Amino acid sequence: MITRRTLLSILAAAPLRSASLPEQSAAAVLDRAFPDPSFCYLLTNHATGREICSRWPHPLDPVPVGSLVKPFTALAYGEAHDFQFPRFLCTGVETNCWLPQGHGPMNIRSAIAHSCNAYFLSLARELQPEALTTVVQRYTLPPPDPQAEPPAWIGLGTGWRISPVAIARAYSELLARRSDPGVGDILAGMALSARSGTGRGAGAGSYVKTGTAHCIHEAQEPGDGYVIALSPAAAPCFNLLVRVHGVPGAKAAWTCGKMLHALG
Repeated sequence: MITRRTLLSILAAAPLRSASLPEQSAAAVLDRAFPDPSFCYLLTNHATGREICSRWPHPLDPVPVGSLVKPFTALAYGEAHDFQFPRFLCTGVETNCWLPQGHGPMNIRSAIAHSCNAYFLSLARELQPEALTTVVQRYTLPPPDPQAEPPAWIGLGTGWRISPVAIARAYSELLARRSDPGVGDILAGMALSARSGTGRGAGAGSYVKTGTAHCIHEAQEPGDGYVIALSPAAAPCFNLLVRVHGVPGAKAAWTCGKMLHALG
């Protein structure tokens, strides 16, 4: 098994045109340990954006990515409101959240950690499409469909499709912009997600965001689980994006955690 120290030292090195031998070993580890075709993964070098290894058919094709869009919608809201993020009481079904009993009092960090739909719907409803477009273009993301309503802006439905490659790069860019206004709150929420939120299956020590997206497989399920992990949080060197067919994002995080463990 390749050790995490070895992998991280390679990922932190200067950009290379092709994968190094340790990176090839990482690919072999994941291919051998996770043969299940029901999930896809994309592992990239956070610093360079170079692909280390992947098993993802058509990774450049736009797909629904669920709540992975929420940080970018939050930043658009922040820019339009002097980065004064509100507090919100999530009471569950009556506030249109995925958690029936509700999350209770939410702020931007806890809302990211628990992927609270009610909180982000409240932001999206106070947001103009032009403000969202400005932010997503900065992160080289396509905007939502022009006819899409605010629920699509938080990842519900199919009105906002992004390729796996593009969303992975956007999260690396998010981390690179950690000193920008509002980004610190987003990253703090992602760290909290890994400790005690929907991303806790990935394990503490990473920045994690989960999402449950509309299923696009021929064998239809209620949704597909997405999780992205930037690790290690102290000095992130790699970016792991995972999609698991037919499960919520919180469950997909456990698969992501097993993959991180297999890498060392």
